[in-house]
Amino acid sequence: MILMRFKRFSVIAVPPLALALAVTGCSSPDEAADGSNAVDVMTEVYAFTWIAEEIGGDRVSVTQLIPTGADVHQYEVSPRQVDDMSDADLVVLTSGAAPAVDDAVVETAPAHVVDATDHIQLLAAVTDQDEHPAGEHSEEDEHDHGNFDPHTWLAIDQLPSVVDAVAESLTEIDPDGAESYASNAEALGADLADLDEAYANGLESCERDTIVVTHPAFGYIATAYGFHQMGISSFDEDTEPSPARLTEVSDIAAETGATTIFMANTSNPKVADVLATDLGLETAVLSTITDAGDGDDYLSLAEDNLATLQGGLGCQ
Repeated sequence: MILMRFKRFSVIAVPPLALALAVTGCSSPDEAADGSNAVDVMTEVYAFTWIAEEIGGDRVSVTQLIPTGADVHQYEVSPRQVDDMSDADLVVLTSGAAPAVDDAVVETAPAHVVDATDHIQLLAAVTDQDEHPAGEHSEEDEHDHGNFDPHTWLAIDQLPSVVDAVAESLTEIDPDGAESYASNAEALGADLADLDEAYANGLESCERDTIVVTHPAFGYIATAYGFHQMGISSFDEDTEPSPARLTEVSDIAAETGATTIFMANTSNPKVADVLATDLGLETAVLSTITDAGDGDDYLSLAEDNLATLQGGLGCQ
């Protein structure tokens, strides 16, 4: 049975970024425009920006490296951003998600780095989607992204560990803000625990257990809450899937009773639209939570994803 392949998930350990991730001491916060001291935080993607701002409040100044709409995995860091990283008090990232960001961290060696790969139980991920479904791992495969799924910020159940690490680093840099950081981190952890519970309850009883998705970014969510993702393409969203892959996906969609082709909001909808039309299925959009529009934040986008998953999986 093809479906049985989805039952296996691999968890791997990835070594941290060389010496660049070592804590070498406390740095002094930069002087803010209003004359107060602000901790200069540089984040890789929106989810980490949200965490840093929620914990730090007005004691931090946060700069996000990868802008809205950019491909996280292919992003190139500018010389100006490298200079800014040299001045940052804290950098928050997932090493392996964006190779150029990793290179910048090694080059600048920030005093304080929170790397999500040190706090999330990592899942193996293959890029050879013509042979293996997302989430399954073979020792002989050649992989990108350090052999693991780099979308750590979607590990809702484990994200509180990243929250705690950010709070600890901010406290080391700015001891005067310790009480504020601890209180804010506790509140944020509680919000994430509520979100985790909503996912666990909301996806507990569903008619289907497999989603077919354009970009296999949702492995951490699938693993935590008991369903499986079938990636139409690999992490490289610029490469269209082969005809053989589309045939395989079509067969599995039929076998699993899929009613919906899910599109990551960062993907070109063309492939999903064509496949959905050919199979007589609906389409729905899942956010990779790498950006947020006005009025949205990580929690609201994750709640939208939950509602979309419930609809596509036929959950009670």
